[in-house]
Amino acid sequence: MAMTHKQQILAAVRGEHLDKLPYGARIDVWYNYHSAHGTLPDKYKGWSQTDILRDLGAGAQMRFFAVTREEYRDMEVVETNNPPYITTEYHTPIGTVAKKELFDTSEGPWIKYEMEKIFKSEKDYPVIKYVMEHTEAVENFEPYSKLREEVGEDGMVMTAAGGLWSPVQRVMREIIGYEEFFYELADRPARVEEMIEVVKDLERRKLQVGIECDLEIFNICANWSDDIQTPVFRKYFVPWFQEVCEFLHSHGRLVMAHTDGEMRRLNPMFRETSIDIAEAITPAPQTLVSMKEFREQLGDEATIWGGIPSILFEPMYSDEDFDAFVRNMFKEMAPGYRFIVGMGDNLPFDGDINRVGRVAELIDKHGRLPVQI
Repeated sequence: MAMTHKQQILAAVRGEHLDKLPYGARIDVWYNYHSAHGTLPDKYKGWSQTDILRDLGAGAQMRFFAVTREEYRDMEVVETNNPPYITTEYHTPIGTVAKKELFDTSEGPWIKYEMEKIFKSEKDYPVIKYVMEHTEAVENFEPYSKLREEVGEDGMVMTAAGGLWSPVQRVMREIIGYEEFFYELADRPARVEEMIEVVKDLERRKLQVGIECDLEIFNICANWSDDIQTPVFRKYFVPWFQEVCEFLHSHGRLVMAHTDGEMRRLNPMFRETSIDIAEAITPAPQTLVSMKEFREQLGDEATIWGGIPSILFEPMYSDEDFDAFVRNMFKEMAPGYRFIVGMGDNLPFDGDINRVGRVAELIDKHGRLPVQI
């Protein structure tokens, strides 16, 4: 009996030898955009992402934010929804902080973006610390289970215990902002490190709740780029990843990070993290690293998921260019174990959906393992 897409993906991560390359495709940006604009191909109008991917012969890589959600105690949280903006105010006994987020899936993205960070100045440190310490993690299993049931054996639902980002990444990206983070780290390192620690404590509480869910692969961080994270990666990211991987591995779970950016200087440090899957790997020509270099730099222990840059699905590349890239990618990844074919990181809104199916055809033709082309 043939293995399902889900079985193939999990087997590849566990280092089992398959007879052909597994394939997990991600199309949510393309799907959200065309659903909102009424421009889905006629054949796919009214279809789910999983149904479309099944029709194209691809495994599904579906996104869900987290298997826990946050509830607050001993403070008043006021959320004002003025589409596409959401403003959230946290009124605590020691002061008020607020953030303003943009949330609009019609152009493709499925998560919020902080237009105004919750951190504005030094006086916000104690208030944010209070918010984190008075935030509780509660289970959010039901909507996750519903999506997982919809996907079934046709692929994987990718999600986190508490959020897409590790504690230091959450402080850098969501709470302070990348540029301001480095100014604050230089001027007030103790304050920044204290904030990272309270976010870690909250994430540990989320992991204790999330581990009760039947999630196979935990996403523990996302959206790296070596021009931003390299200066702080070994000191602040690696120890956290080692702690979380030890916890999740002790419970028989697998661990992934969404490594979709420029990775040349981060790849050597990735090997210190114990993370099982480098997902959304994006090679040249979209970044500076070839797939062969990714394999060499990440080693044989890590599973690489990705490999086809998003731009290859766009009309500026011909069908012949696309086929040649995919065939060469198979060759660079030979013999092909611990490799899951996918996008780096998504099908863009102007991407050719037919090329998602073309990848499945090329796997059938050239992706038998061990790869010999």
